Formats: sequence, structure tokens, C-alpha cells
Amino acid sequence: MIRQLIISIYALLISITPVFFSGDASIMADIAIVISGALIILLCAGIYRFLLGKIFTVFVSLLWALNLSVSFFFYQKHDIRFSSSIAETFINTNSSETVGMLSYNIGYVIFYLFVFSAYLACIHQCAKYMNRRITTTSMALLCGYLLAIPTYYASLLSKPDSALLITEKYFLNTPFYNAAALVKNLYENRGIKKISSQKVAFNYQKKASETEIYVLVIGESLRRDHMGFYGYQYDTTPNLNKRKSQILAFQQAYSPAPVTILSVPISLSNIRFEQMQDKSHYSDNIISLANHAGFKTYWVSNQGKTNKRTSIISAIASMSQKKTWNEFVGYDEELQDDFNNAINDPTDKKKLIVLHTYGSHEPACNRFPEDELKTFSGQDDDDCYDSSIAYTDKFIESLMQQLEGKPATLMYYSDHALQRLDSDNNIHYHHGVNNPRKEAYEIPLLIWYSQSASKPSISPENLQSPYSTANNYWLISDWLNIQQGSQQACLSPLRECYQPNKNIQVIDGNRNILSISQLPSETIDPQ
Repeated sequence: MIRQLIISIYALLISITPVFFSGDASIMADIAIVISGALIILLCAGIYRFLLGKIFTVFVSLLWALNLSVSFFFYQKHDIRFSSSIAETFINTNSSETVGMLSYNIGYVIFYLFVFSAYLACIHQCAKYMNRRITTTSMALLCGYLLAIPTYYASLLSKPDSALLITEKYFLNTPFYNAAALVKNLYENRGIKKISSQKVAFNYQKKASETEIYVLVIGESLRRDHMGFYGYQYDTTPNLNKRKSQILAFQQAYSPAPVTILSVPISLSNIRFEQMQDKSHYSDNIISLANHAGFKTYWVSNQGKTNKRTSIISAIASMSQKKTWNEFVGYDEELQDDFNNAINDPTDKKKLIVLHTYGSHEPACNRFPEDELKTFSGQDDDDCYDSSIAYTDKFIESLMQQLEGKPATLMYYSDHALQRLDSDNNIHYHHGVNNPRKEAYEIPLLIWYSQSASKPSISPENLQSPYSTANNYWLISDWLNIQQGSQQACLSPLRECYQPNKNIQVIDGNRNILSISQLPSETIDPQ
């Protein structure tokens, strides 16, 4: 009796822990998590004396600790549950970004090791009190439980993809419930592979233009208010400042989302927020449009090969006639050789060259060579971030210098910005995934024209008014001199029919729709 009591106490204490981070799970789901967790612990303890049992136990302990640590991280950092949207970002995180995040959050690595050790120690202790009867009973109950879940949900679901949905529900009722978000993301992204093959009925007219080379630079994590070009107190953009007469600068541009995996596809595609679940809408994008209009298209990426085949961004990029991904994330200047090859590639077609940079992604001091670190305010994190912007300014200048003698134009915008302050008002640059601040969306958007290209006239009001890069599909179309026939084409500020929209909507990391005017601002200004 004492043996069973000791085992039960150990199993209960460990199995109840995941419930504290299960978010808005129902009471029944929490009970299921505790029961299944306790049965898994008892099974592991029962087979622990065997070598294969020890291997199995270590594997389960690693997964248990990972699930708990992921939940703890997102609740502590973002006050959010690990969801399918967050899972999409997680899946497409490259190795450089992972290392950077771990170095920035070493405390959570320690937490993971602690949880793993505690779980393994608990099973080790339980194993001392186990006998064959308890082990056999635990195994029988666990097997019955594992069979009951899919049987129950199979009776409720009859869709063709119900196997994926059953798997999602299955994980939700176990201590590994975060795996459900990964499964749900897999279910939601079934249509990604079809994006490049989907036929689009385009309706446009090509306007005559002397411009031959169009360069689209997609920046990363750059805040507009940290650019000297936009009035920042420190001169982080000396090169852009000298070229103001050649530039159309949008003063109040906002990104549609606070993370790359959501914002970039939206800004390149003809899609609305409510259509995001249907991946076929992403087929109508800037690359497919330019291809159809007779452009030669190039995609050069410094975002690494990790997400080359698993994201909507990669699906859009793969539609380019020539595409290159860096093996690993490096400095943005490493894109220069591929850029040179693109602009010098012999062709009688106009060119659209997309450069997907890594810009100011956290940790910002990793985004440039050590000798590019500059002192601005003297605060370490701010100096790292501002130096990354100065490095981006230098990189863009090098592109413009190569294009200066050609009939060329360059558009630059950042995929999203970053929040500068954490919940305690400490300086810590991070993505505004949940409960975002307005600054997480405030980005630069500018269009440069070489001396050999004709810079269009545009109403000052259009440049000064709020604008969302969710409408970039229409802006870029006009920039490419592809005149769309749709009424939505008036969403482009380059159109005479454009009407500024002061009610800008955005989404957070979980795709909840928010109004930018209702978002709070950070409470402390940059030093």
C-alpha cells in the first residue's frame, strides 16, 4: 500500500505540471492530460530496468520537457499559447535564427534541462517501487486510452483529411499537446505545394516604360522610427539621406503582420486577411504576375534553406525563373554576387529582381561584421540595432550604385518592425507576436529611381497618409507598369483614384485582426 501511495504521489505531481500551461483547454482535456501523463510515467517506470526501457524513457523525458518548455517560453515571453500560426514560424525558423534565439534566452534552455532532469529522476524513483502487476495494469490502461481517443473523434469527423484532425485531437489530450499545433499547421498548409501550379486569370495592360530593371528589396525587422531618413535623432542612414531627391518615401507605412512568415506572403499577394486559410489565393502574386507579363524574374534570399520547401514564401519564390538561397544565413552583402549576376544576365526582357534580406533580425549584432558596429546612444542593444540599420543603408547604397547608370528602380520595405521594450519596460528588441504595440508594425517603404529612370509624380497626401503593405500587390503592379483592370487597383498610392485609408487593419501572430489605431504605443521613447 505504501509502495503504491509513493508511486501515485510521484506520478501525480509530474503529470499535473503540464496542465498549468495548457491555456484555454477544457477541464475534460486537462483531466485527460493528467491521466495519460500518469499512465505514461508508470509505464516508463515499469520498463526502466531494461536497456530499451531506459532509452524509451529518455526519449519521452526529452519530449515532455520540450513540450513544457515551449509552453513556458510563449507564456512568459508573449503571454500566448503555442498555436498553429506560431508553429508555422517555428517550423520555418532557420538554424542561425534558432541559435540566436537560444543565446538570447539561455534561461529557458536551463529550464528545459531542469524539467528533463526532474522528469527522469521521478521515473527513476518510481522504478524502485514498481512490480509486474502495476506495470501490466498501466500498460493495459494506457493502450486502452490511446485507442479510445481516435475512436471517439473518428465517429465525429468524416472529412477526407480527418486522419490529420484526429491526430491533432489525440495530442491535445496528452502531455504533448503542443504537437497538436504542429499537426494543425500541417493540415492548414496542405495547399502550399499547389500555389505554383494554380492558374490565375490576370486582367491587366502593360504600360510603356523605359525602365528595364526593377529591384524589390524585402527588409527584415526594421523600425521606421530608427532611421535617420525618417527623422531619427541619430544618423543611421547617411546614404539614403543623400538620395532623397530620387526617392518616394511613404511616411506612415504599416506591415500587415508582426512576423515574416505571415507578412511577406500577404504583401506580395492579392489576398485579404479572411482568405488566408485558402492557400490558392497566394497563387495570384507579384512573381506570377511578372512572369505572365513577360518579365524575367529572380529571387535571391539570405533567409537560409531551412524554409525553402515548407513555407508560402518559398512557394512564391519558387515561381521565379531564377532563384538562389544562401546555404546558411550570412550577412546581406553576401547577396551581391547573385545580384550582379542577375543585373548582368543577358536578356531582352525587363527584369524583376527580389532580394530577401535578413536586415535587423534579433539579435541585431549578429547581422553585420564586427567592424560595422557603431556607437549611437551608447546603450548596447540600441547600438546593435541602429548599427544593423546603418549596415542596411550601406547595403542598399551599394545596390543603387550598381543600378545608377541603368534605367532602373528599387523598392525597399521591411517585412515588419520590432518592439523595443519588454513588459517590464526593459530594452529588448523582439517580435510583437501577442498583444502587440503599434511600433511592431511601423516600417519604412520607399521607392528609388535612377537618373536614367523616370520618377513619377505622386500626391504628397498619398505619401503622408497611413498605408498598409497588405496592399503592396497593387502598388508593386503599378510600379512595374502593369496596369491592373480590377477596381482594387485603386488601393495603389500610384493611382489617381487612390483614397488613403486611415483605418489600417493588421493581424497579430495568431492571425487575430486588429486596428492599428487601437494599438497602444511603447511608453518610453528611444534614447
